[in-house]
Amino acid sequence: MRSKRSPWILCLLLLSGALIGGIAGEYLSRLPYMGWMGFGGVNGYRDLFAFTLDPLIDVRVLRLGLNFALRVNAGSLIGIILGIILFIKS
Repeated sequence: MRSKRSPWILCLLLLSGALIGGIAGEYLSRLPYMGWMGFGGVNGYRDLFAFTLDPLIDVRVLRLGLNFALRVNAGSLIGIILGIILFIKS
């Protein structure tokens, strides 16, 4: 009988795989034969989703805004895939 897997473990594996893979992809894309790791965009990243609410509050002394961007490179995609494989195998 298989043990019940928590969705929190999947989220943790996906986030850590994306983070570690993204950092590795950024550094590996600087090598001449690994240039495909950064497949375009700014610094080898491609924006998948971007949300900007600027300025949200502006009262002369205090100015608040909200920016959110989801950016990926080939390394982060490989890390996400490895996270899914680790979740399925465990």
